[in-house]
Amino acid sequence: MQARKILIVDKDPKARQRLADFFQKSNYQVDTTGSAAFLVAHIIKKNQPIVLLGSSFEEKISPAEVVTLLRECNKYLHIILISDANSPKMLRKVREKGIFYHALKPQCREDEEELRSVVECALNDLGAALI
Repeated sequence: MQARKILIVDKDPKARQRLADFFQKSNYQVDTTGSAAFLVAHIIKKNQPIVLLGSSFEEKISPAEVVTLLRECNKYLHIILISDANSPKMLRKVREKGIFYHALKPQCREDEEELRSVVECALNDLGAALI
């Protein structure tokens, strides 16, 4: 069975910690960072099946560029973009690069539950790909 590991990446430490706490309570192994560079290095070094990717990072790099880099490192990675960005152009670019799902930043418990459902779907998809 695939490990229940996720990596949360967002420049906002409060948003990162809130999601980390939520997923740790749901029995996930959680790593967090605000750095796109750390994210790429982490993906290269570890078997990280799912990334919850915010839309801003410590470095000046767009989410589309980050997704492109991640795809080069691991084409099987499931990337869930968490963004309130209203730019259809940015969202279209990121979708073209290959994200698993786009979610709005959770604002309440129901939003967090929806995000957990998406992560569960991603894990199930990973498990099916291994069969």
